[in-house]
Amino acid sequence: NRWIAAWLSAGEGYEACYDSSFSGGLRPGDSVWDVGANVGYYTRLFARRVREQGHIFAFEPSPTNFQRLATACTELRNVTLLPCGLGREDGKLRFQQGADALGATSRITESASDGINVDIRSGASLLASGEVTLPNAIKIDVEGFELEVLEGMADSLRQPPLRMIGVEVHFGILQQRGMALVPQQIESLLQLSGFVVSWPDGSHILAVRATV
Repeated sequence: NRWIAAWLSAGEGYEACYDSSFSGGLRPGDSVWDVGANVGYYTRLFARRVREQGHIFAFEPSPTNFQRLATACTELRNVTLLPCGLGREDGKLRFQQGADALGATSRITESASDGINVDIRSGASLLASGEVTLPNAIKIDVEGFELEVLEGMADSLRQPPLRMIGVEVHFGILQQRGMALVPQQIESLLQLSGFVVSWPDGSHILAVRATV
């Protein structure tokens, strides 16, 4: 399905269908998690969509990207910035800054000789501590660690207020990690949590809470 979606959306611009579907599903007053916020493009967009009564929690583990994110969001009162990544459990992982101008290819690395240590939190831990609120929507762009983010949400994935999840799937990185089956595992996890899963293009999953 994802390859058919990629072919159909090729003329519309990369991510265009996914972007419009995810952003269009946000409502005034929503709590949104921007996981892998980078320098804040989507954080700012989401903050406008949810208006003053909503709130965005933007997660970015890269110190370099986080500084730019903070600058971009200075005037936004409905945004909380968290200098950490999300994962399966609390801890630290090695992180490598992307060489591209925007740092968009920054990623967790499994080589101890590369990068710097960064903080990783699980969604379940943050919710239990009261540092964040249960999201209505989650955007995930974490360069090959998509499944770990979702698994760290634990039972929160099944909570009815969470009605939409968008995931960018990084096939190449997953292949390098020996985790080629992760896209299917993500689909299965989301379906078991009560979502209807679709692929708006060849690299994005959009999961929407099934209605009865």
